[in-house]
Amino acid sequence: MKQNDIINLYKNDLDVLSVVSCIKTKNTNVVLKGLSGDLNVITPVAISKNDNKNHCFVLENKKSAMVFYSSLSRLLKKEKIFFFPYSHRKPYDFDYVNNANVVFRTEAIEAIAKKTKEKKYLITYPEGLFEKTTNTQTKNKLSLTIKKGQELDYTFLTNHLNKQNFKPVDFVKEPGQYSLRGNLVDVFSFTNKKPIRLEFSKNKIIKIKLFNIESQLTIEEKKEIKILANIENQAQNVLFVSLFKLLNKNWLLWFENISLSANIIEQKYNEALEIYSSLKKTSGVLVSKPPKNLFYSKSLFLKEIKAFQNIEFGKTFNKKNVCFNFNSSPQPSFNKNLSLLVENIKSLEEKGYTVLISFQSEEQKNRLNTYVDSVGYKPSYTPTMIALGSGFVDHNNKRAIYTDHQIFNRYYKHTQQPVVVRKQKNPIKKRSELTVGDYLVHIDHGIGRFIGLDKILVNKTKQEVLRVVYKNNDLLYINVNSLHKISKYSGVNTSPALHSLGTQEWEKKKKKIKSKLINITGELTKLYAKRRNKLGFAFEKDSFMQVELESSFIYQDTPDQLKATIDVKKDMEKKHPMDRLICGDVGFGKTEIAIRAAFKAVSSNKQVVVLVPTTILALQHYKTFKKRLKDFPVEIDYLSRFRSKKEANEIIQKCENGKVDVIIGTHLIVNNKIKYKNLGLLIVDEEQKFGVSLKEKIKKRKNNLDTLTLTATPIPRTLHFSLIGVRDISIIKTAPTNRQAVYTETINFNKETIRDIIKNELIRFGQVFFVHNRIKDIYEVGNIIQKLVPSARIAVAHGQQKGNNLEKIMLKFIEGFFDVLVSTNIIESGLDIPNANTIIINQAHMFGLSDLHQMRGRVGRSNKKAFCYLVTPTILSLSSDAKRRLIALEEFSMLGDGLNIALKDLDIRGAGNLLGGEQSGFINDLGFETYHKILDEALLELNQPTTKEQNKNLSVFKENNTCLVDVDTEVYIPKNYITNSNERLKMYAFLEKNTEKGLFSKTKKTFKDRFGKIPKNLKNLFLVMEIKKLGSLMSIDKITNKNNKLTLSFNKNNKQNDRKNITIQEIFNFTKREEKNITLKETKKQLIVTFNLVFGLKESLVLLKQIEK
Repeated sequence: MKQNDIINLYKNDLDVLSVVSCIKTKNTNVVLKGLSGDLNVITPVAISKNDNKNHCFVLENKKSAMVFYSSLSRLLKKEKIFFFPYSHRKPYDFDYVNNANVVFRTEAIEAIAKKTKEKKYLITYPEGLFEKTTNTQTKNKLSLTIKKGQELDYTFLTNHLNKQNFKPVDFVKEPGQYSLRGNLVDVFSFTNKKPIRLEFSKNKIIKIKLFNIESQLTIEEKKEIKILANIENQAQNVLFVSLFKLLNKNWLLWFENISLSANIIEQKYNEALEIYSSLKKTSGVLVSKPPKNLFYSKSLFLKEIKAFQNIEFGKTFNKKNVCFNFNSSPQPSFNKNLSLLVENIKSLEEKGYTVLISFQSEEQKNRLNTYVDSVGYKPSYTPTMIALGSGFVDHNNKRAIYTDHQIFNRYYKHTQQPVVVRKQKNPIKKRSELTVGDYLVHIDHGIGRFIGLDKILVNKTKQEVLRVVYKNNDLLYINVNSLHKISKYSGVNTSPALHSLGTQEWEKKKKKIKSKLINITGELTKLYAKRRNKLGFAFEKDSFMQVELESSFIYQDTPDQLKATIDVKKDMEKKHPMDRLICGDVGFGKTEIAIRAAFKAVSSNKQVVVLVPTTILALQHYKTFKKRLKDFPVEIDYLSRFRSKKEANEIIQKCENGKVDVIIGTHLIVNNKIKYKNLGLLIVDEEQKFGVSLKEKIKKRKNNLDTLTLTATPIPRTLHFSLIGVRDISIIKTAPTNRQAVYTETINFNKETIRDIIKNELIRFGQVFFVHNRIKDIYEVGNIIQKLVPSARIAVAHGQQKGNNLEKIMLKFIEGFFDVLVSTNIIESGLDIPNANTIIINQAHMFGLSDLHQMRGRVGRSNKKAFCYLVTPTILSLSSDAKRRLIALEEFSMLGDGLNIALKDLDIRGAGNLLGGEQSGFINDLGFETYHKILDEALLELNQPTTKEQNKNLSVFKENNTCLVDVDTEVYIPKNYITNSNERLKMYAFLEKNTEKGLFSKTKKTFKDRFGKIPKNLKNLFLVMEIKKLGSLMSIDKITNKNNKLTLSFNKNNKQNDRKNITIQEIFNFTKREEKNITLKETKKQLIVTFNLVFGLKESLVLLKQIEK
């Protein structure tokens, strides 16, 4: 069954047809009573399908409006649905206008004004109505309509954009910006959710496109577009009207609660009157228009809705209106009890009801089917993949439609919510992205400093090069088609020593490190093989209880989470012991995977140890495991200093007797004194918090033990082990439903700023963490905050408090008894308090990058916007490493950036000796990228037998782009094509990367889409990169195309290269077959093959392709 099928069922329903008849004939106001669950969306849609009217829905509040928008969008795939929100935080607060909401309002008004036969649906709420909007005539007067093929002066367009207060930028990121690039103009107009790209040919518009902000690539083409700024800011010059004034008689108004809407509008209007009055008294400048000109009053609202036919469909209504009773009830609550569900379905069937169950995913459908089969019940319900928000039982039609997320108490995501994509404030600069002033490493010449792009003449041919300065101010020019030889320097030193050109210093250093790495990698491969050869315990396949547990998770599994779960269970079912790292950002569902793995182990009669770094986290995990497994026969306990000696001894005795299935605790639980009857699985949470010695102790105990490690920011050694395949790794990148990125900002200590931050959080009924990591004066800090915010309820927590006291404080904070928790960094590990959405970290420069990221992860664990403030002294007084950490945390503030933080930490701290605790200078000497290249070569040079898994991991290290291409043609990206030099360098790197993958047509398409018609110089560069890729595949070391000659050079060395020999043989076969004349020249170091009369790059590429065939 599809969405349309449900709509059609109700479109012809007798009750629906009665309502339609009443609306058409009596022209009176109507009440729809008894609409439960999603029937309150399905019924209005079914009614709308029987008329030719447009429909405006006024919901009680913004949240209800967004949920209704989501439900309506799922049911109506083709129809136009518009959202009309409120654009301000408060009246007259024009500095805090939400540009995205202005886009929605403008888009809705544009749609209302268009006279089309297409049915329109408009969704709003009282605050959206309260704010008046500009009338259609004013908008048309100030907007600019552009059509494909129209003549438009380029200068006139830019002047118009400037006049309308559009801001010129390099790349548009949000509404109200524009960008000029060659024959392209990008504009983010307030009439569209996506930015517009106009392509010119002289003064003619040849293409109009909408594009994606992140990729900058086209989404769709348009024939006509309207450009309009946010004219609602220009209150003095514009006439404002209510939304209902823009609607004609062909609109029906739907209200969830008319009286509540009227009261909210009255409340907002009184607030506007107060603010206006205050502004007039305190402001010396001319104040904006009075409230009656800008905002809607209650009396005007009640007067204007009388001009329309109203339908009330909420819980409260006007009893004088014509009432239709839809006899329905909400879906019963089953609380994950599937036997209750089966009994309910049987009962409904006996009464003649039809039962449908709506599933969000195939996994949930299969899980329920597995359970139903296991209890021997033949299902008579009809499964359907319609995504419904809330189930219901329709008694009039004897039809029950249930939802899987309500059956299993799962969180339901409303996916179709109104969104304007806008780029984050600080776009992430990739770890390998090069900018002027950065240190780089050339594989042949060592560490130098990049000082910019330059154009030089090489044999009378202009070429673009990277200018790199070395020791003694020596300059090296690197051609843009040799970018594979360089990488950005990333190491502990922020200012590494530059190498000298023309000396053996760099080569000697590389050889020395390479020989050490060969020894390390030899040990590494032995370790890998040894682990693979060990036999462990093969856990049983999933039982029906495992299926029931996974189905009852309250959130929809993200794709990464689902894959990680499958991988963990597959590893557990194998004979070899599992050693898997789950790397996922804070709050991304790692604990849920651990719970599922633990339950699987317990189902096979094995005990599970969950090792955590802090007593607070032990308690938190204990509560989480208890809550998730309360309906299953699993005995769970925890050991920490919160336990008395007597309790601890009892728990230890239970572990020995096998009476505890899952034991959670700090380092106490891996003490040699504690014996386990049948230990099968070790779970290590927040792995970055444990020292090497403790991990070595665990390793000795876990000889054949399955091990699952959880972390958001793995330590460098662990990360490197996983990246090179010694350990299995699962990365969870997908953010949970409705989660938002944490806004991160570095501030100086200022009492007023901190007071405002705390007050802003308390206004929205949230809680605040204030981290101060010095116990000596933590109570003084608590007193300061109490004086700043006298109304706040403040608690102080630190690790030296008595166990019982600390536990009570933490539990009271979790329960909302306190508003602000002043604590040390004990809160950083795994504490989950959804209502705490602001964290202030005092003296943030004293913490490590991983610690800061973990503490930031304590907030933003709900669907609310969260804030993290890093309090530091002045930037000038900070060490270079502290600056780098704080900048990294601000840059990597998006969801799923935990791995990027770990990689940045790897850059800052170094990886050390991979097989021990000794910190080596490898990365410091070579830079992170070059260190990897040489490590990869060392891995490839090992002549030891490898497993298939190793071959798979090592294959990614093989360099293809070793071929150099030298031509006498101009090959570069012209400056007038991409004016921004950083962007030009980024596009060179993009071209290099795609050359490795052979994605030439996609690359050309990207350039043309983003920057316009491709110039000749760039076309030549594409040909050179194709030649380079083909030459690399054929193991040609250098290709020269000059003076109408094509020269192929093959270096001789001791390494056996079968592909090189095949290419040489192919050349001889080709010359015989095609009767081509070649010149051969052989020296001690090289074999050089020259083809005469080869004209240009195209002919060279064709010739190479013919040889390669």
